[in-house]
Amino acid sequence: MIETSRLTIIPLTLDQIRLHLADRYQLEKTLGLKKGHREVTEPLLSIITHFTVPRLKDPSNDPLYHTMWLAIDRDKQQFVAEAKFKGEPDETGTVEIGYGTYPALWRNGYMSEMVGGLVNWVGQQPGVHRVVADTDVENVASQKVLEKNGFSLFDRVENMLWWEYIV
Repeated sequence: MIETSRLTIIPLTLDQIRLHLADRYQLEKTLGLKKGHREVTEPLLSIITHFTVPRLKDPSNDPLYHTMWLAIDRDKQQFVAEAKFKGEPDETGTVEIGYGTYPALWRNGYMSEMVGGLVNWVGQQPGVHRVVADTDVENVASQKVLEKNGFSLFDRVENMLWWEYIV
């Protein structure tokens, strides 16, 4: 669990991931949270089904690098954003992060705060030297999230911009 100024960021267990997928409010109910704006739509549904769940079932994987992390606004007692790492650090000490928030909650600073909390946490883990993320060239809001958290643009591949944060 990670605490930021407004958020509690939790890594989901495999059972919680199943609740995340199964029913819109079952996960909130089990955690004593209020219904909010969380919903699992494509492409996230496919990512969780085809990558997250199988990797969480594999005991050789570190679950913290393969699960979904959800941010809870402590005042509202609701989920407000989600993110995930895309695996353990590679041979160069690089991890990749992906993230998103729900459209009804855009422009509230949740994503910047969540990414900052996760980058701070992962930067303290053994073997992590760099965090990367990609954004679509037209997704200015996502680019601002990365810039606010000290990421620098280092590459462009077609319509994708690649950002890095050196730990």
